[in-house]
Amino acid sequence: MFLKFFFESQSLKDFLNLFFANIFQKFLGLVRELVIAFFLGSSILYANFLLLRVVADFFSQITAGNALKANLLPKFTKLYDQYSDISLNQVFKFSKESSIYLFLISQIIQTFVIFYLDLEDNLLFFIASLILSFSICFNFINAIFLTILQARGLFLKYSFASVTNSLVFTLFVFPLISICSFIGLAISRLLGIISMNLAFVRPMRNENTGKEARLEYSDFNFPTLILGNFANIIIISSRFVSGIDGSNSITFFMYAVVILNAFLTSVISNISTILLRKISIKENKKLMVYSLLISLAIGFIMVLILHFFSFEIIKFVYLRGVFSLSDVQQTSVYLYDLSFGFLLLFVATILFQPFLSLSIVESKRVRFILAFCFLLVLLFSSLLVLFLPDFSSRERALYVMYISSFTAVVLSVYSYVKYLKYER
Repeated sequence: MFLKFFFESQSLKDFLNLFFANIFQKFLGLVRELVIAFFLGSSILYANFLLLRVVADFFSQITAGNALKANLLPKFTKLYDQYSDISLNQVFKFSKESSIYLFLISQIIQTFVIFYLDLEDNLLFFIASLILSFSICFNFINAIFLTILQARGLFLKYSFASVTNSLVFTLFVFPLISICSFIGLAISRLLGIISMNLAFVRPMRNENTGKEARLEYSDFNFPTLILGNFANIIIISSRFVSGIDGSNSITFFMYAVVILNAFLTSVISNISTILLRKISIKENKKLMVYSLLISLAIGFIMVLILHFFSFEIIKFVYLRGVFSLSDVQQTSVYLYDLSFGFLLLFVATILFQPFLSLSIVESKRVRFILAFCFLLVLLFSSLLVLFLPDFSSRERALYVMYISSFTAVVLSVYSYVKYLKYER
Protein backbone atom coordinates (compact mmCIF):
# COMPACT_ATOMS: atom_id res chain seq x y z
CA MET A 1 0.00 0.00 0.00
CA PHE A 2 2.79 2.40 0.91
CA LEU A 3 4.77 1.62 -2.28
CA LYS A 4 1.71 2.14 -4.47
CA PHE A 5 0.95 5.46 -2.79
CA PHE A 6 4.57 6.54 -3.03
CA PHE A 7 5.30 5.69 -6.66
CA GLU A 8 1.99 6.91 -8.08
CA SER A 9 1.89 10.21 -6.23
CA GLN A 10 2.45 13.64 -7.75
CA SER A 11 4.59 14.37 -4.70
CA LEU A 12 7.14 11.83 -5.93
CA LYS A 13 7.26 13.46 -9.37
CA ASP A 14 7.66 16.90 -7.82
CA PHE A 15 10.35 15.60 -5.51
CA LEU A 16 12.27 14.00 -8.39
CA ASN A 17 12.17 17.25 -10.38
CA LEU A 18 13.59 19.13 -7.42
CA PHE A 19 15.98 16.36 -6.45
CA PHE A 20 17.70 15.92 -9.81
CA ALA A 21 17.88 19.68 -10.33
CA ASN A 22 19.50 19.96 -6.92
CA ILE A 23 21.91 17.13 -7.70
CA PHE A 24 23.05 19.02 -10.78
CA GLN A 25 23.31 22.23 -8.78
CA LYS A 26 25.38 20.45 -6.15
CA PHE A 27 27.68 19.19 -8.90
CA LEU A 28 28.06 22.75 -10.15
CA GLY A 29 28.57 23.92 -6.56
CA LEU A 30 31.30 21.33 -6.17
CA VAL A 31 33.01 22.65 -9.30
CA ARG A 32 32.87 26.17 -7.85
CA GLU A 33 34.30 25.01 -4.54
CA LEU A 34 37.15 23.29 -6.38
CA VAL A 35 37.95 26.59 -8.08
CA ILE A 36 37.74 28.49 -4.79
CA ALA A 37 39.92 25.96 -2.97
CA PHE A 38 42.44 25.98 -5.84
CA PHE A 39 42.87 29.77 -5.92
CA LEU A 40 42.02 30.88 -2.38
CA GLY A 41 42.53 27.81 -0.16
CA SER A 42 42.46 28.76 3.52
CA SER A 43 44.00 32.21 3.07
CA ILE A 44 43.28 34.98 5.55
CA LEU A 45 42.00 37.13 2.67
CA TYR A 46 39.31 34.57 1.87
CA ALA A 47 38.60 34.10 5.59
CA ASN A 48 37.94 37.85 5.93
CA PHE A 49 35.65 37.77 2.89
CA LEU A 50 33.67 34.91 4.43
CA LEU A 51 33.36 36.86 7.67
CA LEU A 52 32.04 39.88 5.76
CA ARG A 53 29.68 37.64 3.79
CA VAL A 54 28.02 36.54 7.03
CA VAL A 55 26.02 39.78 6.90
CA ALA A 56 25.02 39.31 3.25
CA ASP A 57 24.18 35.65 3.75
CA PHE A 58 22.01 36.44 6.76
CA PHE A 59 20.04 39.00 4.74
CA SER A 60 19.80 36.62 1.79
CA GLN A 61 18.49 33.78 3.91
CA ILE A 62 15.96 35.94 5.73
CA THR A 63 14.69 37.57 2.53
CA ALA A 64 15.15 34.78 -0.01
CA GLY A 65 15.60 31.47 1.78
CA ASN A 66 13.23 29.06 3.48
CA ALA A 67 11.98 31.90 5.65
CA LEU A 68 10.38 33.69 2.73
CA LYS A 69 8.96 30.41 1.46
CA ALA A 70 7.41 29.71 4.85
CA ASN A 71 5.72 33.13 4.80
CA LEU A 72 4.50 33.22 1.21
CA LEU A 73 4.03 29.63 0.00
CA PRO A 74 0.85 28.94 2.01
CA LYS A 75 -0.60 32.33 0.99
CA PHE A 76 -0.04 31.88 -2.75
CA THR A 77 -0.90 28.17 -2.71
CA LYS A 78 -4.36 28.96 -1.33
CA LEU A 79 -4.74 31.90 -3.74
CA TYR A 80 -3.98 29.80 -6.83
CA ASP A 81 -6.18 27.03 -5.49
CA GLN A 82 -9.14 29.46 -5.47
CA TYR A 83 -8.50 31.43 -8.70
CA SER A 84 -7.31 30.31 -12.13
CA ASP A 85 -6.00 33.74 -13.23
CA ILE A 86 -3.86 35.90 -10.96
CA SER A 87 -2.41 39.34 -11.71
CA LEU A 88 1.10 39.93 -10.33
CA ASN A 89 1.39 43.68 -11.02
CA GLN A 90 1.24 44.71 -7.37
CA VAL A 91 3.67 41.94 -6.39
CA PHE A 92 6.24 43.29 -8.83
CA LYS A 93 5.76 46.81 -7.50
CA PHE A 94 6.16 45.69 -3.90
CA SER A 95 9.27 43.61 -4.59
CA LYS A 96 10.99 46.45 -6.46
CA GLU A 97 10.35 49.01 -3.71
CA SER A 98 11.39 46.63 -0.94
CA SER A 99 14.63 45.68 -2.68
CA ILE A 100 15.81 49.30 -2.53
CA TYR A 101 15.43 49.34 1.26
CA LEU A 102 17.22 46.02 1.49
CA PHE A 103 20.16 47.39 -0.48
CA LEU A 104 20.53 50.43 1.79
CA ILE A 105 20.23 48.50 5.06
CA SER A 106 22.60 45.71 4.06
CA GLN A 107 25.17 48.15 2.72
CA ILE A 108 25.17 50.22 5.91
CA ILE A 109 25.67 47.13 8.07
CA GLN A 110 28.41 45.70 5.85
CA THR A 111 30.25 49.02 5.82
CA PHE A 112 30.13 49.10 9.62
CA VAL A 113 31.52 45.55 9.77
CA ILE A 114 34.41 46.45 7.44
CA PHE A 115 35.52 49.34 9.61
CA TYR A 116 34.84 47.54 12.89
CA LEU A 117 37.00 44.57 11.91
CA ASP A 118 39.64 46.93 10.48
CA LEU A 119 40.20 44.62 7.53
CA GLU A 120 43.17 45.04 5.24
CA ASP A 121 42.37 46.43 1.77
CA ASN A 122 39.21 48.16 3.01
CA LEU A 123 38.44 49.49 -0.49
CA LEU A 124 38.37 46.00 -2.00
CA PHE A 125 36.05 44.76 0.73
CA PHE A 126 33.80 47.79 0.27
CA ILE A 127 33.52 47.00 -3.47
CA ALA A 128 32.71 43.39 -2.55
CA SER A 129 30.02 44.59 -0.13
CA LEU A 130 28.36 46.66 -2.89
CA ILE A 131 28.21 43.62 -5.14
CA LEU A 132 26.82 41.51 -2.32
CA SER A 133 24.14 44.14 -1.61
CA PHE A 134 23.02 44.09 -5.25
CA SER A 135 22.89 40.29 -5.04
CA ILE A 136 20.61 40.51 -2.00
CA CYS A 137 18.21 42.83 -3.87
CA PHE A 138 17.86 40.70 -7.01
CA ASN A 139 17.77 37.51 -4.98
CA PHE A 140 14.85 38.85 -2.94
CA ILE A 141 12.86 39.64 -6.09
CA ASN A 142 13.69 36.24 -7.60
CA ALA A 143 12.73 34.39 -4.44
CA ILE A 144 9.24 35.90 -4.33
CA PHE A 145 8.42 34.80 -7.86
CA LEU A 146 10.08 31.41 -7.56
CA THR A 147 7.90 30.83 -4.50
CA ILE A 148 4.90 31.65 -6.69
CA LEU A 149 6.04 28.98 -9.17
CA GLN A 150 6.18 26.48 -6.32
CA ALA A 151 2.75 27.54 -5.08
CA ARG A 152 1.36 26.81 -8.56
CA GLY A 153 2.97 23.39 -8.51
CA LEU A 154 5.41 24.30 -11.33
CA PHE A 155 8.32 22.50 -9.72
CA LEU A 156 9.94 21.63 -13.05
CA LYS A 157 10.06 25.28 -14.12
CA TYR A 158 11.30 26.22 -10.68
CA SER A 159 14.06 23.63 -11.05
CA PHE A 160 15.14 25.04 -14.42
CA ALA A 161 15.28 28.54 -12.93
CA SER A 162 17.49 27.39 -10.05
CA VAL A 163 19.78 25.47 -12.40
CA THR A 164 20.14 28.53 -14.66
CA ASN A 165 21.35 30.60 -11.72
CA SER A 166 23.85 27.96 -10.64
CA LEU A 167 25.09 27.26 -14.18
CA VAL A 168 25.83 30.91 -15.03
CA PHE A 169 27.48 31.37 -11.62
CA THR A 170 29.74 28.38 -12.32
CA LEU A 171 30.63 29.41 -15.88
CA PHE A 172 31.92 32.78 -14.73
CA VAL A 173 33.56 31.81 -11.43
CA PHE A 174 36.81 30.41 -12.90
CA PRO A 175 37.78 33.32 -15.17
CA LEU A 176 36.63 35.99 -12.72
CA ILE A 177 38.16 34.53 -9.56
CA SER A 178 41.47 33.94 -11.37
CA ILE A 179 41.55 37.61 -12.34
CA CYS A 180 39.81 39.37 -9.44
CA SER A 181 40.24 36.97 -6.50
CA PHE A 182 37.28 37.08 -4.07
CA ILE A 183 35.79 40.07 -5.94
CA GLY A 184 35.39 37.78 -8.95
CA LEU A 185 33.56 35.28 -6.74
CA ALA A 186 31.04 37.96 -5.72
CA ILE A 187 30.58 39.16 -9.33
CA SER A 188 29.98 35.67 -10.71
CA ARG A 189 27.32 35.07 -8.06
CA LEU A 190 25.55 38.31 -9.03
CA LEU A 191 25.62 37.36 -12.72
CA GLY A 192 23.91 34.05 -11.94
CA ILE A 193 21.16 35.79 -9.98
CA ILE A 194 20.57 38.38 -12.74
CA SER A 195 20.42 35.69 -15.44
CA MET A 196 17.68 33.88 -13.54
CA ASN A 197 15.77 37.14 -13.16
CA LEU A 198 15.90 37.89 -16.88
CA ALA A 199 15.01 34.38 -18.01
CA PHE A 200 12.25 33.43 -15.54
CA VAL A 201 11.07 36.37 -13.43
CA ARG A 202 10.66 39.18 -15.97
CA PRO A 203 8.36 37.09 -18.23
CA MET A 204 5.95 36.78 -15.29
CA ARG A 205 5.17 40.49 -15.73
CA ASN A 206 2.82 39.37 -18.51
CA GLU A 207 0.55 37.77 -15.91
CA ASN A 208 -1.50 40.93 -15.38
CA THR A 209 -5.11 39.75 -15.62
CA GLY A 210 -7.45 38.15 -13.11
CA LYS A 211 -7.50 38.36 -9.32
CA GLU A 212 -4.98 40.93 -8.11
CA ALA A 213 -2.38 39.37 -5.82
CA ARG A 214 -1.00 41.74 -3.23
CA LEU A 215 1.97 41.68 -0.93
CA GLU A 216 2.32 43.83 2.16
CA TYR A 217 4.94 44.05 4.86
CA SER A 218 2.47 42.39 7.20
CA ASP A 219 2.81 39.23 5.08
CA PHE A 220 6.40 38.97 6.27
CA ASN A 221 5.87 37.90 9.84
CA PHE A 222 9.22 38.22 11.63
CA PRO A 223 8.83 35.11 13.84
CA THR A 224 7.97 33.14 10.70
CA LEU A 225 11.07 34.52 8.98
CA ILE A 226 13.10 33.16 11.87
CA LEU A 227 11.37 29.79 12.19
CA GLY A 228 11.29 29.19 8.45
CA ASN A 229 15.00 29.78 8.21
CA PHE A 230 16.26 28.50 11.55
CA ALA A 231 18.70 26.01 9.97
CA ASN A 232 20.58 28.62 7.97
CA ILE A 233 20.55 31.05 10.88
CA ILE A 234 22.25 28.38 13.02
CA ILE A 235 24.80 27.65 10.28
CA ILE A 236 25.56 31.33 9.71
CA SER A 237 25.88 32.01 13.46
CA SER A 238 28.23 29.05 13.89
CA ARG A 239 30.26 30.26 10.92
CA PHE A 240 30.56 33.72 12.44
CA VAL A 241 31.78 32.26 15.73
CA SER A 242 34.34 30.12 13.90
CA GLY A 243 35.92 33.19 12.30
CA ILE A 244 35.50 35.95 14.87
CA ASP A 245 39.03 35.40 16.22
CA GLY A 246 40.54 36.43 12.87
CA SER A 247 41.92 32.96 12.10
CA ASN A 248 41.33 30.91 8.96
CA SER A 249 39.17 28.38 10.82
CA ILE A 250 36.11 29.84 9.10
CA THR A 251 37.38 28.57 5.73
CA PHE A 252 37.49 24.96 6.97
CA PHE A 253 34.00 25.41 8.38
CA MET A 254 32.70 26.63 5.02
CA TYR A 255 34.32 23.87 2.98
CA ALA A 256 32.73 21.29 5.32
CA VAL A 257 29.31 22.96 5.24
CA VAL A 258 29.29 22.86 1.43
CA ILE A 259 29.37 19.04 1.61
CA LEU A 260 26.74 18.82 4.36
CA ASN A 261 24.45 21.32 2.67
CA ALA A 262 24.24 18.94 -0.28
CA PHE A 263 22.15 16.65 1.95
CA LEU A 264 20.16 19.50 3.50
CA THR A 265 19.18 21.26 0.27
CA SER A 266 19.08 18.36 -2.20
CA VAL A 267 16.80 16.15 -0.15
CA ILE A 268 15.52 17.61 3.12
CA SER A 269 14.59 21.08 1.82
CA ASN A 270 12.82 19.57 -1.19
CA ILE A 271 10.83 17.20 1.01
CA SER A 272 9.89 20.06 3.33
CA THR A 273 8.80 22.27 0.40
CA ILE A 274 6.47 19.61 -0.98
CA LEU A 275 5.20 18.82 2.52
CA LEU A 276 4.46 22.51 3.23
CA ARG A 277 2.57 22.92 -0.05
CA LYS A 278 0.50 19.76 0.43
CA ILE A 279 -0.53 20.44 4.01
CA SER A 280 -1.29 24.09 3.18
CA ILE A 281 -4.17 22.69 1.12
CA LYS A 282 -5.17 19.69 3.23
CA GLU A 283 -3.91 17.96 6.37
CA ASN A 284 -1.77 14.92 5.50
CA LYS A 285 -0.35 13.08 8.52
CA LYS A 286 0.79 10.12 6.43
CA LEU A 287 3.01 12.33 4.26
CA MET A 288 4.36 13.94 7.41
CA VAL A 289 5.41 10.56 8.85
CA TYR A 290 7.01 9.41 5.59
CA SER A 291 8.93 12.69 5.29
CA LEU A 292 10.27 12.41 8.83
CA LEU A 293 11.34 8.77 8.41
CA ILE A 294 13.14 9.51 5.15
CA SER A 295 14.95 12.48 6.70
CA LEU A 296 16.06 10.41 9.70
CA ALA A 297 17.31 7.60 7.48
CA ILE A 298 19.30 9.99 5.30
CA GLY A 299 20.76 11.71 8.36
CA PHE A 300 21.95 8.49 10.01
CA ILE A 301 23.45 7.19 6.76
CA MET A 302 25.26 10.51 6.30
CA VAL A 303 26.79 10.39 9.81
CA LEU A 304 27.84 6.77 9.33
CA ILE A 305 29.56 7.46 6.00
CA LEU A 306 31.38 10.50 7.35
CA HIS A 307 32.55 8.55 10.41
CA PHE A 308 34.61 6.30 8.15
CA PHE A 309 35.35 8.40 5.09
CA SER A 310 35.36 12.12 5.98
CA PHE A 311 39.11 12.52 5.36
CA GLU A 312 38.95 10.63 2.05
CA ILE A 313 35.97 12.68 0.88
CA ILE A 314 37.63 16.02 1.62
CA LYS A 315 40.90 14.84 0.09
CA PHE A 316 39.16 13.72 -3.09
CA VAL A 317 37.13 16.90 -3.40
CA TYR A 318 39.53 19.67 -2.40
CA LEU A 319 43.17 18.54 -2.48
CA ARG A 320 44.56 20.59 -5.35
CA GLY A 321 46.13 23.99 -5.92
CA VAL A 322 46.91 25.84 -2.68
CA PHE A 323 44.66 23.52 -0.63
CA SER A 324 47.09 21.40 1.41
CA LEU A 325 46.93 18.11 3.34
CA SER A 326 46.79 20.12 6.55
CA ASP A 327 43.71 21.88 5.19
CA VAL A 328 42.21 18.48 4.33
CA GLN A 329 42.74 17.24 7.89
CA GLN A 330 41.16 20.27 9.55
CA THR A 331 38.21 20.35 7.14
CA SER A 332 37.52 16.62 7.57
CA VAL A 333 37.35 17.01 11.35
CA TYR A 334 34.83 19.82 10.91
CA LEU A 335 32.86 17.71 8.42
CA TYR A 336 32.28 14.77 10.76
CA ASP A 337 31.69 16.84 13.88
CA LEU A 338 29.15 19.09 12.16
CA SER A 339 27.22 16.11 10.75
CA PHE A 340 25.57 15.45 14.14
CA GLY A 341 24.22 18.99 14.21
CA PHE A 342 22.94 18.61 10.65
CA LEU A 343 21.10 15.42 11.59
CA LEU A 344 19.19 17.43 14.19
CA LEU A 345 18.52 20.15 11.61
CA PHE A 346 17.02 17.54 9.26
CA VAL A 347 14.53 16.46 11.92
CA ALA A 348 13.57 19.97 12.99
CA THR A 349 13.13 21.15 9.38
CA ILE A 350 10.46 18.51 8.73
CA LEU A 351 8.71 18.90 12.08
CA PHE A 352 8.34 22.68 11.69
CA GLN A 353 6.51 22.50 8.32
CA PRO A 354 2.99 21.61 9.55
CA PHE A 355 2.97 24.49 12.03
CA LEU A 356 4.19 26.93 9.37
CA SER A 357 1.23 26.00 7.18
CA LEU A 358 -1.18 27.42 9.78
CA SER A 359 -2.66 30.89 9.47
CA ILE A 360 -0.19 33.48 10.72
CA VAL A 361 -3.00 35.41 12.42
CA GLU A 362 -4.26 32.39 14.34
CA SER A 363 -0.81 31.16 15.40
CA LYS A 364 0.85 34.57 15.85
CA ARG A 365 1.39 34.26 19.60
CA VAL A 366 2.91 30.76 19.43
CA ARG A 367 5.18 31.80 16.55
CA PHE A 368 6.48 34.70 18.62
CA ILE A 369 7.20 32.44 21.61
CA LEU A 370 9.01 29.86 19.46
CA ALA A 371 11.11 32.48 17.65
CA PHE A 372 11.93 34.29 20.90
CA CYS A 373 13.08 31.09 22.63
CA PHE A 374 15.15 30.08 19.61
CA LEU A 375 16.91 33.46 19.29
CA LEU A 376 17.48 33.63 23.04
CA VAL A 377 19.25 30.25 23.11
CA LEU A 378 21.23 31.10 19.97
CA LEU A 379 22.36 34.44 21.39
CA PHE A 380 23.18 32.98 24.80
CA SER A 381 25.20 30.08 23.36
CA SER A 382 27.11 32.40 20.99
CA LEU A 383 28.00 34.87 23.73
CA LEU A 384 28.89 32.10 26.16
CA VAL A 385 31.48 30.45 23.91
CA LEU A 386 32.97 33.79 22.87
CA PHE A 387 33.87 34.54 26.48
CA LEU A 388 35.42 31.15 27.17
CA PRO A 389 39.14 31.67 26.47
CA ASP A 390 40.10 27.98 26.59
CA PHE A 391 37.88 27.08 23.63
CA SER A 392 39.30 26.86 20.09
CA SER A 393 37.41 28.36 17.15
CA ARG A 394 36.24 24.92 16.08
CA GLU A 395 34.97 24.02 19.54
CA ARG A 396 33.09 27.30 19.81
CA ALA A 397 31.41 26.79 16.44
CA LEU A 398 30.45 23.21 17.32
CA TYR A 399 28.95 24.17 20.68
CA VAL A 400 26.78 26.81 19.03
CA MET A 401 25.72 24.30 16.38
CA TYR A 402 24.88 21.52 18.85
CA ILE A 403 23.05 23.65 21.43
CA SER A 404 21.04 25.56 18.82
CA SER A 405 20.19 22.47 16.75
CA PHE A 406 18.98 20.54 19.79
CA THR A 407 16.88 23.52 20.85
CA ALA A 408 15.39 23.67 17.34
CA VAL A 409 14.34 20.01 17.58
CA VAL A 410 12.64 20.59 20.94
CA LEU A 411 10.82 23.66 19.61
CA SER A 412 9.81 21.86 16.41
CA VAL A 413 8.25 19.02 18.43
CA TYR A 414 6.33 21.60 20.45
CA SER A 415 5.22 23.33 17.23
CA TYR A 416 3.89 20.04 15.84
CA VAL A 417 1.90 19.41 19.01
CA LYS A 418 0.40 22.89 18.62
CA TYR A 419 -0.38 22.17 14.96
CA LEU A 420 -2.33 19.04 15.92
CA LYS A 421 -4.38 21.05 18.42
CA TYR A 422 -5.16 23.75 15.85
CA GLU A 423 -6.28 21.15 13.27
CA ARG A 424 -8.73 19.40 15.59
